[in-house]
Amino acid sequence: MEQSQLPPHGRSDDILLGRPDQVNLPVHQLAAQLRLPEYKYSHSIGMLVQGESKYITWTFPDTLRSVQLLQLTDIQWGHICCKRERVIEYRDWVLAQPNRFMVWTGDNIDAAHMLSRGTTWENTGTPQNQLFEFCRVWAPARHRILGYVGGNHERRCISVYGDLGITIAALLQIPYSRGKQIIDIRFGKWQPFKISQWHGMGGARTMGTVAQNLYRFASDGDADLYLMGHHHKPMIIPFWKERYGANGTVRAAKVFAAAGSSFLETWGSYAEVAGYSPSDVMMPRAILDAKGGFELTLR
Repeated sequence: MEQSQLPPHGRSDDILLGRPDQVNLPVHQLAAQLRLPEYKYSHSIGMLVQGESKYITWTFPDTLRSVQLLQLTDIQWGHICCKRERVIEYRDWVLAQPNRFMVWTGDNIDAAHMLSRGTTWENTGTPQNQLFEFCRVWAPARHRILGYVGGNHERRCISVYGDLGITIAALLQIPYSRGKQIIDIRFGKWQPFKISQWHGMGGARTMGTVAQNLYRFASDGDADLYLMGHHHKPMIIPFWKERYGANGTVRAAKVFAAAGSSFLETWGSYAEVAGYSPSDVMMPRAILDAKGGFELTLR
């Protein structure tokens, strides 16, 4: 019997339209159908805790001229209001140039079940269905994913199944942490450019409380860029930190803290019912140059 084949980049009408029969392959073929490109650039895991990658170092050659790092957060694939076309758009944007990479900051799937808050009627399939479909969509870009921290939606199933983020990371073979994750980027004069990422937690209805949560997170450690999700409100906070040199000097280092929005449509979802402000997809993107400069924008 001929095995089912996916179109290029995992794109299919079933996936885009969110039909409930997306996973229509034999169960034993689901993992085999994930065509995973190999990582092109070297990386190492510096801190491993209970199988989770807490500290990762990536090395990129100067021949890239620049490195673009895109945060993706709160996709909530499997919710009926997930903007699937935008998800595909962002994936294909990353794949369009060899110097574009991404980090994930959680809530990749919605994963509602009978014991979770919310209703399963707003989902297009079971948590397992969502998980495998999500991995099929992102498999062609797995070699561009530098790190992944789980969110509360991946952890929704802990009481009945386990952390779905671990399964996603195992299928796509990407570094995962359910809490925080540090990523060093060694590129040109950046030795290294340091990223600290965490999904976030708690409620925050106003931009001011989101800013407080983000700044509180960014007060820890000595990263150059802090990334957070969870609140569905895009934001960039620039500030300065003192850095002490080995030769007895003190300098002010530019630091950014940023948060992405989400891929969830407000109207028709729980966000509308809860009175959240309407929003569209806006994700932080850092651009590093080999001379030691960087900028941060929302894309």
